[in-house]
Amino acid sequence: MHKALSPLLYFRRNPGRTVPMMIVIMLAVTAVASVVTIVHSIDLTIFTLYGSNRYMTGLTPRNALTIDDDVVLKVRHLPEVGELCQTHSYSTMVKTIFGKMPFPIFGLDARGRELLMQRAGVHLVVGRMVVDGQPEAVLSEDVAKNLGLKIGDIVSEPDSTDSYAPVRIRLVGLLRGHVWMGLTNRALADAYSPFTYHGYMAFGKTPAEIDQRRLDNAIEKVLDKGKAREWRYSGLIKETRSSLSNLYLIMDIVVGIIVFAISFVCGLLSNIYFTQRLPEIAMLSAIGFTRRRLLSRAVAETGLLCFIGWTLGGIFTVGILTLLKQLVLTPKGLLLQAVDPAAFALTLPLPLAITLFAFATIAVRLASLDPVSIIERRG
Repeated sequence: MHKALSPLLYFRRNPGRTVPMMIVIMLAVTAVASVVTIVHSIDLTIFTLYGSNRYMTGLTPRNALTIDDDVVLKVRHLPEVGELCQTHSYSTMVKTIFGKMPFPIFGLDARGRELLMQRAGVHLVVGRMVVDGQPEAVLSEDVAKNLGLKIGDIVSEPDSTDSYAPVRIRLVGLLRGHVWMGLTNRALADAYSPFTYHGYMAFGKTPAEIDQRRLDNAIEKVLDKGKAREWRYSGLIKETRSSLSNLYLIMDIVVGIIVFAISFVCGLLSNIYFTQRLPEIAMLSAIGFTRRRLLSRAVAETGLLCFIGWTLGGIFTVGILTLLKQLVLTPKGLLLQAVDPAAFALTLPLPLAITLFAFATIAVRLASLDPVSIIERRG
């Protein structure tokens, strides 16, 4: 008798109705997760491009080419400072999903390059490091791939609009790590770029992130903001969130519309299928099954349908995004996280809304159910 209330019974007997609904739910999950993942790739790109800022605090002059000596002295004497390295940098433009973005190529002396790479967990995998005074650079391998460069190619040159340098700078090594990095030597920039600003990188006492954050706060307290600007990781996060707030709002609206539309359609279909099964429901009610148990079965059927559709949608989304990443984006040096937990979390309202909508409509129908009259009409 209890097998009559098994939600699997309806699935076995009515694949023509359940399979199309599962496909609709699967495609809706794919649409939501894909849109959110692609939007989140903007965050991923920014924090990978400028992720080195997490391991040091940048200082650049304002209204001058160099930071005043008194400002530098104040920072150097802070107890939170481990090392203070002068930098004189170039930049290039890298391609991203949302357009070109400036990418710094830090000009540091040998100690500064070693310290930055060590703190950021970046290491040389191919080629060699730059030689001081020579027009050379090393780049993260993904950046080189993004720019279509290989070892021996020119990274920056005088004729380039996107990657200008007063001399031709050649790529001599490739780096690997979870953040992108470009390095050249400060002696080169000092010799050929006298009219660009000189900045500093301040490193905490230890590689621990908490020490770097303490240094951020200490520098902010002593820095004359009219003479120098502090570049801190928390500022990068804040600016990114602020800049993308409208995009996130649009994404939330799109997700909300998709969830409402699919929930409404699936809820109506559940109600229609329930109406077509009224003789079965009436018979079960007449032989003693309570409305609560009948409602529980209907909700269990819808919930199971949503769970299967959501699971298939997740698998399909990961497969599609993995192919997109491997075949299209990665060869061009573009970033995408195929498995984004935050994106899949935003798909959870979809099965919940469908189940709740079905629960509400079916509960109304059951409340007014008259099994005797239905059985009589069937007879």
